Amino acid sequence: MAADGRIAIFAGGGSLPRIVARRASEQGLSPFIIPIADGSSEGWSDYSHRHFPWSRTGDVFGFLRRLGIVQVLFCGTISVRPDYRSLLPSLRTLLMLPELFRIVRGGDDSMLRAVAGAFERRGFEVVSVQSIAPELVTPKGVATFREPDNRETLAIGRAYEAALRLGSVDAGQAVVASADRIIALEGIEGTREMLNRVAELRLRGRIGRAEPCVLFKAFKPQQDERFDLPSIGVETVHEATAAGLAGIALTAGQSLIIGHDDVLGAMNQAGLFLVGVDSERLA
Repeated sequence: MAADGRIAIFAGGGSLPRIVARRASEQGLSPFIIPIADGSSEGWSDYSHRHFPWSRTGDVFGFLRRLGIVQVLFCGTISVRPDYRSLLPSLRTLLMLPELFRIVRGGDDSMLRAVAGAFERRGFEVVSVQSIAPELVTPKGVATFREPDNRETLAIGRAYEAALRLGSVDAGQAVVASADRIIALEGIEGTREMLNRVAELRLRGRIGRAEPCVLFKAFKPQQDERFDLPSIGVETVHEATAAGLAGIALTAGQSLIIGHDDVLGAMNQAGLFLVGVDSERLA
């Protein structure tokens, strides 16, 4: 914790940033919100906040120093990356452009590690969501009324193996599989659109009615635990239900359940299972 208890939360879209801000406040921290990307349309009038357009990225470091903030946290959805070549940058951003171009190249994990490096080189400490809200972390074992059967357990193993390979090339975190085959791999489109694709495949008869499929969202082999942990919320449950899935698996201890009680309630109502898988068990 910083000496004066202040922390900057770079807030993307979704409910996670507000959960983290609330938990930080409950712990005696004073969160300062910097909405970014998808989070720019969220209302933050109940917290100290300031929006920086991408063209003023380089101005944020001096601003935080003037506030005496040394800890920063990044969370929430960022669906569109900045196109710095099309912006009219501030002077500080202009001076940073070579560094910024390097940051936005590559996959999500490499980009986020580069972001962390940019802040750390300037004397900031980058902290994780789970250090503020540890109750969001997925526990090991089955969390729902329903447990996976033998074929569904085989599907979990197949999906996990594919997710590890997918993550090793920094392509995505999520895979849908049955016991016999891989159904879908997550790419740049994200989990929601992948599950929509699975729902369409099922409607077209490409997935059999007697072929139970599972979603596995896995922590990448080289992933930095401070960023972009695999996560699910109630919307993920609705999308999995629409895709006809039997259940969802997550890497235990290295993923997040956002809105734990609501997620479990939705899964139990839909008859899906949720399991936190010990990665060592499937290695």
